[in-house]
Amino acid sequence: MGGTPSQPTQTTQQVLSPEQRELLNITMPTIKQYAAAVPQRYQGPTTAGFTPEQTAGQNMALGAVPSIDTIGANAASANNFYTSGNIWDPAANPHLQGAIDAAVRPVYTNLTERALPAIRSGSIQSGNFGGSRQGIAEGAAIRDAGTIAADTASKIAQDQYSTNVNAQQRAIAMAPTVQGAQTAGAQVTSGVGDVRQAMDQARINSGVNAFNFDQYAPFMNARDILSIMQGLPGGSTVSTGNTPTPNKAMSALGGAATGAALGSALMPGIGTGVGAAGGALLPFLFG
Repeated sequence: MGGTPSQPTQTTQQVLSPEQRELLNITMPTIKQYAAAVPQRYQGPTTAGFTPEQTAGQNMALGAVPSIDTIGANAASANNFYTSGNIWDPAANPHLQGAIDAAVRPVYTNLTERALPAIRSGSIQSGNFGGSRQGIAEGAAIRDAGTIAADTASKIAQDQYSTNVNAQQRAIAMAPTVQGAQTAGAQVTSGVGDVRQAMDQARINSGVNAFNFDQYAPFMNARDILSIMQGLPGGSTVSTGNTPTPNKAMSALGGAATGAALGSALMPGIGTGVGAAGGALLPFLFG
């Protein structure tokens, strides 16, 4: 019936044009040199250090720490005092005690220098000096003076409390702002240093980039040339190999089928067998 058909094989080869071959010869030494060498690392500094302005600003900020701590401690002390019961105690608040003394002093001065002497003088004139009527009058005068003094002291305490508390609350609220002001000069000085450090870093980065470019430039140039080479016309692709040998037995079967169909169409009956036999012989006669 015939042997096993051979398997086809094919080899494809890219053939360069003379122009492409010339460009490849130019770039290949550079590519080999790049592949054989290890890229160098930039040996200079890659990070900019502190500028003199930054160092000065840092020292100024550190020098302001004691003042910042003092402001914070005073604010905390005032807050503790005004949130405690001592604010109402004249013994713990000398400013409050002084204000009360100044306010009630005229009351007692008037009592001792005017009211009581007037009562006693009237009692002498009426002949009742040392009597009960004099005692009642003096008691009433002392009581009234005490009431006036107490009311005055209470009002001053309330007024002073409200005034002082409001002032202290504003001072406490301003404490962070005042603390921040202690470092304003340091921040300005450091800010100038930050700008100069950024410029120094930009110069360093520029040097690093230039160094790296010098190392990679030959390879990138060769790569670009190869890209151009691939786009040049003139190259060709050549395929070589063998073609499969047809199987005569299988061809005979196909020819028999075709011949039988034609024989039946031309001579019904016997034409089918004749056509099949003829079609089967054709591959062996012309193969």
